[in-house]
Amino acid sequence: MADMCVGFGWRGQSRDSIGTVLCVDDDGILRVGFPGASRGWKADPAEMERVEEFKVGDWIGDRVCVKRSVAEPRYAWGGETHHSVGRISEIETDGLLMIDIPNRPIPWQADPSDMEKVEDFKVGDWVRVKASVSSPKYGWEDITRNSIGIIHSLEEDGDMGIAFCFRSKPFCCSVTDVEKVPPFEVGQEVYVMPSVSQPRLGWSNETPATVGKIVRIDMDGALNVKVAGRHSLWKLSPGDAERLSGFEVGDWVRSKPSLGTRPSYDWNTIGKESLAVVHSVQDTGYLELACCFRKGRWSTHFTDVEKVPSYKVGQHVRFRAGLAEPRWGWRGTQPDSRGIITSVHADGEVRVAFFGLPGMWKGDPADLEIEQMFEVGEWVQLRETASNWKSIGPGSVGVVQGIGYEGDEWDGNTFVAFCGEQERWLGPTSDLERVDRLIVGQKVRVKLSVKQPRFGWSGHSHTSVGTIAAIDADGKLRIYTPVGSKTWMLDPSEVELVEEQELCIGDWVRVRSSVSTPTHHWGEVMHSSIGVVHRMENGDLWVAFCFMERLWLCKASEMEWVRPFKVGDKVRIREGLVTPRWGWGMETHASKGEVVGVDANGKLRIKFQWREGRPWLGDPADIVLDDSSSG
Repeated sequence: MADMCVGFGWRGQSRDSIGTVLCVDDDGILRVGFPGASRGWKADPAEMERVEEFKVGDWIGDRVCVKRSVAEPRYAWGGETHHSVGRISEIETDGLLMIDIPNRPIPWQADPSDMEKVEDFKVGDWVRVKASVSSPKYGWEDITRNSIGIIHSLEEDGDMGIAFCFRSKPFCCSVTDVEKVPPFEVGQEVYVMPSVSQPRLGWSNETPATVGKIVRIDMDGALNVKVAGRHSLWKLSPGDAERLSGFEVGDWVRSKPSLGTRPSYDWNTIGKESLAVVHSVQDTGYLELACCFRKGRWSTHFTDVEKVPSYKVGQHVRFRAGLAEPRWGWRGTQPDSRGIITSVHADGEVRVAFFGLPGMWKGDPADLEIEQMFEVGEWVQLRETASNWKSIGPGSVGVVQGIGYEGDEWDGNTFVAFCGEQERWLGPTSDLERVDRLIVGQKVRVKLSVKQPRFGWSGHSHTSVGTIAAIDADGKLRIYTPVGSKTWMLDPSEVELVEEQELCIGDWVRVRSSVSTPTHHWGEVMHSSIGVVHRMENGDLWVAFCFMERLWLCKASEMEWVRPFKVGDKVRIREGLVTPRWGWGMETHASKGEVVGVDANGKLRIKFQWREGRPWLGDPADIVLDDSSSG
């Protein structure tokens, strides 16, 4: 891109022009080819800079649009607009882009300096209208710049449908109109932004001073907020909500890696790798921090830092790999020394008892790393990277029996008892990871991936569900089943819990076969209909079906969970179906395809083999997984 051009003049180019270096003359002058120029353009290399926007290997297939800042592209619009989205199909030798746009018979050509990449959106992303957009493709309707919604559908032509919690129908616009925003998450504390005088969904007896915790998020983005002392949940539009920092006094933090070379405020002086402790949390979103090697405290914004686990008394530690020297010197320790934390100061300073070293060693926590330790009796499994040992391998579950010592020092190993082996396993603690321990009374069945249980089937099968009657010290399960004449023994790594899980927002559901008439009646829904839970409240569900504009109300007890379809699923049309919801098109019962898109209401977009053009739209009730397809 031309940064300035004193030596040879602009000669028809501008500061934003992007070209390709054709050759370098003997005197070092560049010859640059610009789109539409008849011959090479002379340039001083000191006045040029490399651009990475459309480098070879990256640009083919990228979706692009004309920048909003470009009022008139170098090559005529030809019926296209700022909302037109296409894929780069090729690039000419002079850098000219050839772009395939849906419903356009021939490729559209463009100067790369006029174009920008379109964000890669997916259903479920949280978005808002870009600040650079004066008006969305189909107008604003009741949306504002502050409105935040969730993408529910994506069309091939670059249009999308966005759900906003204050609208009954999705808002239609172009992918070029919006940008992603960080999603709200359950557990976050929120309040109404000071700039909002009247929230979209009303105050509901709350005030600007009210702070609550998100306990549920509807599929249209509505935040269900629990306020202390209030029984019902407060509904808040995400565009009206501001998050609290989520930090508390005593939290340990460090500069976010994503800030790169731009850590904020005093992180430059203390170092990006340093750890600090939150001393106070201010209303403005700023945190007052303290660290062990700096006098006084400093402020930073909560968005510039991230929490890290705090160091605690009793943890085993060692020096960080690659450490050149601890902050206050080695002082009798070695790079491979191991120790135990004996005290932790409010500013993060730690005191460590190192094996073989008298006294309590003063240290900066950033120089140390915690060594994972397991308590006797904890359940662990071998990581995927662990080696096989006897009949034990990655994924095997056992019970910790103790730690290994070399003389008076821990040698970094752990003893584990695995059922079926008389000898205890002894190996690196780093080969182990914690797993939830099973308890007596839980119901389990054998995983489908297990072809032959270690201790045999004892007359049972994959469909058998048993209750854990007892657990041995090595984790061996003794299972009671009504049909079993004797106790069935199983390895804990071979079983999965059988739980009656409650339905959640986002689950795919259908009406239970035992329900003859739903409480709120059938409407257009049938037993075979498959929908997606969008809202829930006090035992009621609001379910989206792809053939209905409005949400369908029912009782949670009337619905059952079904497996959701996912992008990449190999599918076919259900046997015996007379007519698919939106017709056969070119397909038949013999057609095999792949799901390439799933809308938030369950509508499927399927690419069938040997078919070009737009995906086939399908109702999930009309589609089944194709078990005959491999891969």
